[in-house]
Amino acid sequence: MDRSFTSPLRGKSPFSPRPRQNISTKRVLPPSFRKSSRFSVSGKSTQSVQIILSTPYNYVERFGQPLPVLITEALTFADRNTVVSARISKQGYAWVVCGRRLLIWQYRQSPVQLDTPQKKSGLLNQCFELQLPQSDLAHRAELVSVFVNSGSNTPSCFAVSPEGVVRYWPAIVHEGVSVEQHVNLQGQECDSLTDVEGLGCILATTTCTVLLIQPQLSGGRHTLKFKTLKIPTGWLGGISKRMSSLIFGPIASENSAESGMVRVLSVSNSNDAWTVYVLADHSLQKWHVSKDQEELIFVAELNRMVRDSFYSTLWKNCAEDQTQINTWLLDIQSDKDSVIILAAAVNLLIFRTVHYAMISLQTNTNQTPTSVKDFLLLKMTDLYRESNSSDALSYRFLLCGTHAYLYNQKCITVIKPQEEPDTLEFNTPQDFLLAGSICVNTPIFFSRNHGLVAISSNDMSNDLNLSATCPNTPVDTSFSENVVVNNLSIYNMDPDEICSAYKDTLGQLKAAFIFQIKNQEHAYREILNEIFPLDTSKLPGIDSLLDKVVIMMCRDLLDDTPAGDPRWSKETPLGLGSSYSMQVLHQLEDKQKAHSLFVKFLKESGLWGQLAASTVRNSTMATVYVLGELAEKITAAIALKNVPSSRTLEKAIEKAIADWDTQPENGLTHQDVFFREVTRIHKGVQELVNYCEDVSHSNTNPPQIVEIIHESNDMVLGMFREVLKCREANSAHYKPSETIAAIAPDFLPWTAAGGSEGLFDSLSQMHYLTYNYGVLLTNNERLKNDLFDHLVAITDVLLDGRKCHLESMKNTPLEGILYKQYCADRQKFMKYFLQEKEWERSAKLAEKYLDFDTLMVICESTGNQRRLDDYLERFSNSGFSEHVYNWFLKENKQGKLIDMCKHVGKTKNIQKLTNFLSDHPSLSWMQDVFDKRYNHAADTLQKLATEETESVTRQKTMFSLCKLAKLASGGHDCESYVRNVGARLDLIAYQEDVPDYVLQQFGYDTVHIRVIPPKDLITLYTCKEFREAGELEFKKALDLLAFVDDDELRQELSLKIWRCALLRDLWDHKNLDSPLEILQNKLFFKLVDLAMILDGDGWNLLPPLDTLLDDDSLKDLQNNTNFQFLIKTGYEHIYRTQTVE
Repeated sequence: MDRSFTSPLRGKSPFSPRPRQNISTKRVLPPSFRKSSRFSVSGKSTQSVQIILSTPYNYVERFGQPLPVLITEALTFADRNTVVSARISKQGYAWVVCGRRLLIWQYRQSPVQLDTPQKKSGLLNQCFELQLPQSDLAHRAELVSVFVNSGSNTPSCFAVSPEGVVRYWPAIVHEGVSVEQHVNLQGQECDSLTDVEGLGCILATTTCTVLLIQPQLSGGRHTLKFKTLKIPTGWLGGISKRMSSLIFGPIASENSAESGMVRVLSVSNSNDAWTVYVLADHSLQKWHVSKDQEELIFVAELNRMVRDSFYSTLWKNCAEDQTQINTWLLDIQSDKDSVIILAAAVNLLIFRTVHYAMISLQTNTNQTPTSVKDFLLLKMTDLYRESNSSDALSYRFLLCGTHAYLYNQKCITVIKPQEEPDTLEFNTPQDFLLAGSICVNTPIFFSRNHGLVAISSNDMSNDLNLSATCPNTPVDTSFSENVVVNNLSIYNMDPDEICSAYKDTLGQLKAAFIFQIKNQEHAYREILNEIFPLDTSKLPGIDSLLDKVVIMMCRDLLDDTPAGDPRWSKETPLGLGSSYSMQVLHQLEDKQKAHSLFVKFLKESGLWGQLAASTVRNSTMATVYVLGELAEKITAAIALKNVPSSRTLEKAIEKAIADWDTQPENGLTHQDVFFREVTRIHKGVQELVNYCEDVSHSNTNPPQIVEIIHESNDMVLGMFREVLKCREANSAHYKPSETIAAIAPDFLPWTAAGGSEGLFDSLSQMHYLTYNYGVLLTNNERLKNDLFDHLVAITDVLLDGRKCHLESMKNTPLEGILYKQYCADRQKFMKYFLQEKEWERSAKLAEKYLDFDTLMVICESTGNQRRLDDYLERFSNSGFSEHVYNWFLKENKQGKLIDMCKHVGKTKNIQKLTNFLSDHPSLSWMQDVFDKRYNHAADTLQKLATEETESVTRQKTMFSLCKLAKLASGGHDCESYVRNVGARLDLIAYQEDVPDYVLQQFGYDTVHIRVIPPKDLITLYTCKEFREAGELEFKKALDLLAFVDDDELRQELSLKIWRCALLRDLWDHKNLDSPLEILQNKLFFKLVDLAMILDGDGWNLLPPLDTLLDDDSLKDLQNNTNFQFLIKTGYEHIYRTQTVE
């Protein structure tokens, strides 16, 4: 689609909406508009008298230029018996059929043609008259189609006589150049001709024959090609009629002897394909038509569905048989993924009242609809007369946005959601409505007396009558007391102008958005396919063109200037979010509506699924999160605007906009400027906190400081309540897909983000000020209570944002770091409540944000065991039980844990305590004892005692308890088990016998004595520092050898003991006459005697003499002959003694 043209509305932005003018019988329009209206895309009338008739809710006004003279003459002088009909096309052409005269003119120029030479030609100023084929029946405008072929700027025309003579004019400017061909319809009468752009026209007969007529150009000659859309036999009612090889004849229907054509509807798809709906009697066909093929998708029988819907809505409580209900299908229109059918019904057994309804059927798939999607019973009725049923059954309808317009020859009924129907009646004699269509989102009709007219909504609840005050000055009096959807300028913008004037991606996306709002699906999808072609092979990325443009457009929408406020500079272009309202609050509400429409557009167009991620505040976030954030900012702005007048807020706003480009002038206030730029709403909160901080550090009286902080908190927290409510309500709507969440999981809300673009730093400061300059400075209990409530709310906002961020980063490398930061922030914000013993407030927050440390402090400080038990059960799946056990250990309150062991059997947490204690055997044995599992307790204690190295006292206690537990168990291996434990207790006893001064000499702590290994104990017993050591101490050293597992080490230690015993005495004796008497006083031989007494085998304890003396420590004794004599004598004596025994 070629959209390259220069806008004729130079000096005026295409984004400038057509002004919504006050309703009056006279309208004075700007000269510039009057001058260019012939070429105006909007098509607004420039005729001085515009209003034809009106009701309190709607009015009929003239549309476009006055009718061409030929048309006026034809209508005026037409013979009374001559049938006059008319038709209006959406492409900007209209025509009137009067007898065999076909009069065509262009009521609105297509934007595609505005840049062509014909723009300067007289085409628009002319009415072209063509001669229709000879016919015995009356020609009708429904059998004429005017269209523009691809590559041509001159319209072509098809005309068909009721008998089937087709005449084709390749260019209507050349009346004499035409092609005529007759179609053999076997006596059927032609009903309608429907344009299928680029493919030709669909010709339908009154008895449901459907053909595709295509113009052909071969060798410079124009020809016509006819192709019947072949329908399966008996598609209407299941009874097949005789048919020719080319066409289908009339077919029987359930409600009539002969099926009647109702309407053929063509809907443009992408790639030059069309969907064609054929509504005949009570059946609906769906065809897919393209250059290559015509495919029947489905045939749906609607009689039962329609009848059942009327019955269940109107006559369900009546006893009459529902088969007595007569129903008619009157018209059909498309609505995105559905079709809407206008239906009528009457139950003659009850009354002759005709009821009307609009029925929606889901038709965007290839499946035949089997049920009604929506059924809307209209609040309008008529009287059924069998003699003239056409009066009640002649309605057609148009769809325009959310409004429907039902019309016949004498009236138009406007149907709006949640409103009563409003009927506009044309009661003037000889005035009839001949046609209707939609032009630039405006319903237009052809009146025989008035020509083209348009229906407009009268949303003027107050008529300012400014035009009467200043009759010569054009004044835009757009005004509405209520926030209605039409307050948005986007509804009065022309997408064709925008599309042509702005070729950049952003401008094209805006045009597509407006096309979508105006229900022009083909146009907006064509634009989107050009600027954002779908590439399934392309992986989603970050900061793609689509993501950037969507965010940019959404920001622009939120920051647009008001359309109706005259104080704003007219040089500032109006945007999609511009509002006609004069009140700031209503302007914000309109922007909120515009944002919702934009999100709806993204979802319905499929762009939503193509959005990936964007860089925001130096982090990567899913683009849908950014759009959700902008929605929250609108909510925040509305909440702030709803705050009653406040000097504090005014000062903050004034400071916030101090460095903005736009400043208050021409009567604009600080609030006007501030609330216009919704995307910077956070600046107001930041400055509000800064103001509180400045006041806190000033010479202001403490009571005033407290009042300012209190007032600021009320405003900020009121705003955040609405923001969090909005976030919760929209969490599912602004959720990225799993694919996008994998590449950009980060979700840090603006309320929890740091830096100048977030509010975390400001809220943290407000938290600090509220406590230190609010709570601590006031003695007013009521005020202090309010400030504590504020602290709770501020903490809630801060932690909620951090929690959202943490949850979004689950299972990522940053999760651990963020969790530590979250815990640190949580502790920081909770400490004030614990300091002030605000147990209930701190408990409320701790329960919400799983601050288990705070919950434990509360329970311990208040001694509330019931609360602790409740938490153990409530947070059983959140790890609270394990946290409690660890907390008791960390706080050195093992006694509390032991007490829990006594009562754990009464709780549901026994398994969790068991699992926890399994990792803490120093406590698990207690539970075993309480559970009378003494054997298991003994094993645990033995293992703990064996592994104990830090405290000999603790080791002794555990071995003693182990012994008691084993004795209590009474197992078969009890005796040997107890013996082994007794040996370990003996080892501890040996350590306890070592004097403290000896331990101190070796650096041991004599207060908290650690466990000393047997090897070291032997050293202590035999060292020279142990001055009092005698044979008994050395004997203990020998006994300690039993606790040394290594044989080599044990032998080495044994030699060391005996050598130390030798070195304890002097061996220089001059008189050796009684060597045995000398030996009796030597420690070495005293040790031998003691060993023989206690063990009965001292000889085997003695090492071989050669081995004993083979050591450097005995080097001096090795050369001492007296020592040699005495030691050998002693060995000999011991040997003889042992031998004799």
